[in-house]
Amino acid sequence: MSISPHAAIWPGQRRAAISLSFDDHLRSQLEHALPVLNRYGVKGTFYVIPGAGSLFERHIDAWRKVYADGHEIANHTIAHPCSEKHAFISAEHALENWSLERIEADIDEATARLKALLPGYTPTSFAYPCGETFVGRGEARTSYIPAVARRFVVARGVGSTDNDPLTCDLHNVSSWIVENVTAEQMIAMIQPTIQAGRWGIFCFHGIGGDHLRVDADALEGLVRYLKESEDDIWTDTVFAIGNHLARVRATGVA
Repeated sequence: MSISPHAAIWPGQRRAAISLSFDDHLRSQLEHALPVLNRYGVKGTFYVIPGAGSLFERHIDAWRKVYADGHEIANHTIAHPCSEKHAFISAEHALENWSLERIEADIDEATARLKALLPGYTPTSFAYPCGETFVGRGEARTSYIPAVARRFVVARGVGSTDNDPLTCDLHNVSSWIVENVTAEQMIAMIQPTIQAGRWGIFCFHGIGGDHLRVDADALEGLVRYLKESEDDIWTDTVFAIGNHLARVRATGVA
């Protein structure tokens, strides 16, 4: 294999990095994704919405075990606000109607809830609901990325690209939302990432059920490939990899 252009950045001279992230604390993630990850010893990032009475709270014993097993449980807000352009978003949850103060309060409430529900919890990374990073409309429209940057080392957005480890915005890293894809398709997706020595992040929702579904067998095929390639590909949580890159940028030492 050729040497990665960023081999000096990744631990153990690995060629590239991959993160597996899962949004919205769906039941199918507990039932189908976690057994796959645990079988291969691969850690994932789970972006949860921990409001009072939420599905996350109702299954808190299971999620506490996920956390205890070393997976990342991370902030995805309380209200999951997105743009009003989405048919499933009400006026109450439309970012166009929100202020910076409101989104900051929502994010802080989610962090407080996670600390209350998960013993020993400390904030890790953040994921923008729907990948949207603004509040307000017209002349009042403004980014809330700075508010996130004050609270988190790394934050995940969405997009169609992987991330350059030296130049990507760690407070809006890109991820691939995938649905109805095979293991072979996902493995093919990451080959350019490996060749370029970059960081690729998958954004999953339903696994073997729920919405934006990916079959459990497809996830297992990808995870098996990553495990078999662990000498070349660093597979870890969004926080672990983002925190590593922040440290490298600050110190110049991998």
